[in-house]
Amino acid sequence: MPTLLEGESAPHADERVPGGLALIGSSLATVGIAAVIAFYLLPVGFGLTGATLVLAQVAAMLLCAAIVASSTIAVRRHHRHRAALAAVAETLGWEFRTDIGDRVWGGSIDEQIDRGARTARDHLDARHAALPFDSIERTFVVGDREGATMHTVRAVRIPLPSEAPRITLRSRRGGGALSVLPRRPTGASRIRLEGDFSDVFEVSVPAGYETDALYLLTPDLMVVLLDQSADLDLEIIDSTLHVYFPAVDLTDDEELRDFLAVIAALYDRFGRRTMLYRDEAAEPLDPASYRRDGDTLADRARGVDTRVRWWPVLLAVATPLVPMLIAVVWLHFVG
Repeated sequence: MPTLLEGESAPHADERVPGGLALIGSSLATVGIAAVIAFYLLPVGFGLTGATLVLAQVAAMLLCAAIVASSTIAVRRHHRHRAALAAVAETLGWEFRTDIGDRVWGGSIDEQIDRGARTARDHLDARHAALPFDSIERTFVVGDREGATMHTVRAVRIPLPSEAPRITLRSRRGGGALSVLPRRPTGASRIRLEGDFSDVFEVSVPAGYETDALYLLTPDLMVVLLDQSADLDLEIIDSTLHVYFPAVDLTDDEELRDFLAVIAALYDRFGRRTMLYRDEAAEPLDPASYRRDGDTLADRARGVDTRVRWWPVLLAVATPLVPMLIAVVWLHFVG
């Protein structure tokens, strides 16, 4: 299995930074805007003269220089990080793609977030490796206007040997991908498992599949989840395990090793359990027929009942009213 050995470092990025022409163009445009403000808008539009005009012009040019410098640093850092990630993928025998935004990745993010409010980039494809998986960095926006929030996670897909009911494991430590989405599983779909597991994970399953979940989430698998992924969100969808990491830096040696260790443990343990699973509620098939994805589960096993989370909606509606409320209260006490 290709991975980093102890003491081995991830390869360094190439010092050359692509996109230089675009960066120069945007910098020149910023300088042009600053020149218009300094030498036309300030003296003509605002009528500034003398020392006041000079100070305002200097402030405008300094602000322009700060914007250009910060943009240049951010762009160079981004390209160097992407080059380093591509080098890591090449070293480990994976394929690397910068953007797969037009492809459907699957999972709750695609189901609940509009296409225009989500992006997918930096795709690592190791599906043909000894440890098969693929991974992308996902950025998505929840909410609208003033109440909108942006979130970034590294999503991983791990293939399973057989289809299994949809099971959602949301870390109660909060902040994960499944915690911030507009819809959450209903209380009726949640089950409580033995020990401390339900204190760490909120487990949701389709109605009528509680016993199947107990078959899949055996005590040894729960121990692995508690040890390896207590702060991660996971969901089984058909024959794929979706895992949601925070925005980890895979060009860092230690973070890359931890990332691969978690994937290896989940691939091994979930693979063992789902390999033996059969949905008794699925329509029987001719034993001689070829089984395909979609033939081995009943329709009701593929979804978990969800409800809308109302507090983000209320926050989005109430946020624009806060300044007005403050003004009314202030006027009341002053007047």
